[in-house]
Amino acid sequence: MNYGSLRGTDIANGEGVRVTLFVSGCTHHCKNCFNPETWNFCYGKPFTKEVEDEVIKLLEPDYIQGLTLLGGEPMEPQNQEALLPLVKRVREVYGNKKNI
Repeated sequence: MNYGSLRGTDIANGEGVRVTLFVSGCTHHCKNCFNPETWNFCYGKPFTKEVEDEVIKLLEPDYIQGLTLLGGEPMEPQNQEALLPLVKRVREVYGNKKNI
């Protein structure tokens, strides 16, 4: 899986201050999409173990209230392969946070 960007602090895409991961790849191609460059599954950079570790670290501060997954389309089967282990790890490490 590739990703287009990773925001360490985001107040526009969910409740409170969040970490937001924009994944690449979407087959819907919705009219007026605000992120059409992310339709391409090859857009951006590879989502590696190091990037996953960075997401986990970015979620650590007390003021961070959660993780938002956007795209592209996080629910594309190709993206779920990488995102499911990430979400499980986030739950293991930060399951005590209110919005995670």
